[in-house]
Amino acid sequence: MRKHHKKLVLALFSLVTVVFSATDPNDFAILQAFRRGLENPELLEWPANGDDPCGQSWKHVFCSGSRVTQIQVQNMSLKGVLPQNLNQLTKLQRLGLQKNQFTGALPSLSGLSELQSVYLDANQFDSIPSDCFDGLVSLQFLALDKNNFNASTGWSFPEGLQGSAQLTNLSCMFCNLAGPLPYFLGNLSSLQNLKLSGNNLSGEIPASFERGMSLQNLWLNDQNGGGLSGTIDVVTTMDSINVLWLHGNQFTGTIPESIGNLTVLQDLNLNGNQLVGFVPDSLAEMPLEHLDLNNNQLMGPIPNFKATEVSYASNAFCQSTPGVPCAPEVMALLEFLGSLNYPSRLVSSWTGNNPCSWLGLACYNGRVNSIALPGNNLSGTLSPSIAKLGSLTQIKLGSNNLSGQVPENWTSLTSLKTLDLSTNDISPPLPKFADTVNVVTVGNPLLTGGSHSNPNPSTESGSSGSPPSNPSAPVKGTGSSPGDSSEPTKPKRSSLVGIIAPVASAAVIAILAIPLSIYCYKKRKYTFQAPSSLVIHPRDPSDSDSAVKIVVASNTTGSASTTAKSGSASRYSSGVGESHVIEAGNLVISVQVLRNVTKNFASENELAIKSTLIYQNDSGSLEHLI
Repeated sequence: MRKHHKKLVLALFSLVTVVFSATDPNDFAILQAFRRGLENPELLEWPANGDDPCGQSWKHVFCSGSRVTQIQVQNMSLKGVLPQNLNQLTKLQRLGLQKNQFTGALPSLSGLSELQSVYLDANQFDSIPSDCFDGLVSLQFLALDKNNFNASTGWSFPEGLQGSAQLTNLSCMFCNLAGPLPYFLGNLSSLQNLKLSGNNLSGEIPASFERGMSLQNLWLNDQNGGGLSGTIDVVTTMDSINVLWLHGNQFTGTIPESIGNLTVLQDLNLNGNQLVGFVPDSLAEMPLEHLDLNNNQLMGPIPNFKATEVSYASNAFCQSTPGVPCAPEVMALLEFLGSLNYPSRLVSSWTGNNPCSWLGLACYNGRVNSIALPGNNLSGTLSPSIAKLGSLTQIKLGSNNLSGQVPENWTSLTSLKTLDLSTNDISPPLPKFADTVNVVTVGNPLLTGGSHSNPNPSTESGSSGSPPSNPSAPVKGTGSSPGDSSEPTKPKRSSLVGIIAPVASAAVIAILAIPLSIYCYKKRKYTFQAPSSLVIHPRDPSDSDSAVKIVVASNTTGSASTTAKSGSASRYSSGVGESHVIEAGNLVISVQVLRNVTKNFASENELAIKSTLIYQNDSGSLEHLI
């Protein structure tokens, strides 16, 4: 009896052990589906007839009680697909499937609230569901590297991932990410390592990344299809960053001086971007282990770096030796270039230490005397550094998008003759330049409605003192007042007009007088030789009694006839061999002289004035003389 009782107790104990160690049936079914999806399940070494993974301690499976909490099959060369109901392992905490050959669609992991780490990297998954990361509130590690998800379209982290507030490590290198970085990534305050190298990311680093992230490693390097762009200013707020890889993108702008705030940074790689401007002193002073500045458009001198390992090849430095300064003119022009936001066309040209060969510049005796960059789509402001170029005679920056004020110290350019700022957005007030400087400001809306007239009436032609008829005329000495008595030197064109004007007036009289004389000759049916000399004296406008006389002298008899009415065409004839005289002053124009000097009025010797003189040729017809 006692012996039978002992056997019953042992049997009950064994039954209780089996009941309490048996794997959850649903968990066991999922593991069975996992094995059936493999092409080489034997590599798992799971018992063919086993039905209790947790009780029998199957390899690579870990349990807590009857529930599966871990599957660890990394680096086993497994081939096959995963069961799509994998997220029904509701107590799963760790999933390690990395470095295998799993294919097909990655099953959704949504709802696995206890899942802490997921390693799916180095497989061949071809798609990822949009709800894959929903509800992963305990997730800390997520690795998706080297999976060509959504090969034809690319993909981006779904918004469900932002619920993983405990996420510290996110790695998705070479996983076909496309488009901009999700803004919510910057709100994951626990994130310490973000590795997204080798994708198709584009756009700028979101501003959310400066909001107190705990990043220690940020890898955004080697993006395809152009890569990330914009400035790198946002990264200078990541004061916990240790490794910063931004190489292989299209970042632009300057390296900010505030990068020196990254006091724990040890590895900075900016290779292969479009960064411009000077290397900031703060970066040169950082005791980095590794610094790569190769293949950018950095300018100015090469500083003496404190980094242990540094490279800076293929840039636009003015010198090739660290610590050697640029020429003073080069530094002034590069500061000017910086105020224009470093336009790419000029950056590619303004290299080296000799500005005389730079686009838009000209030199005299080895010094820059001209800046001519009209219509180059320049933006930004005007730099005071230009005042250091004392040899400048002209600055032509018209038809751009410049704004701000003209620096006051530009007035110290004593050799300056022309300052053309037309068609920009320059703000008042204009500094007072010397009267010898032609300042052109037409087309700037903020400067007196966009047109700036000459403040000194004496600089305009005419004696009335009225405003100039051409509102776009250059402004001479913008600071001068209407009462200034000094008169700027007039252009040569004005002197030429002063000479031609009286001749043109006389020509107008001849236009009226000579045709009428010809008509009268024909009426009297006289035959005579063509005149050989013509005397024209312009009427003195100050003498109202002065008569206009036209004298036409014959080359046969030397006689003359005279018309002596003020501006009239009446005449008195004295027969054959007569001459005709127009006289009023001291100006004499001889037809014979004109024939000689113009080679009988050859077309190549025409005198281009704005009036026409007509004479009668030997056949009696009218021809143009001038």
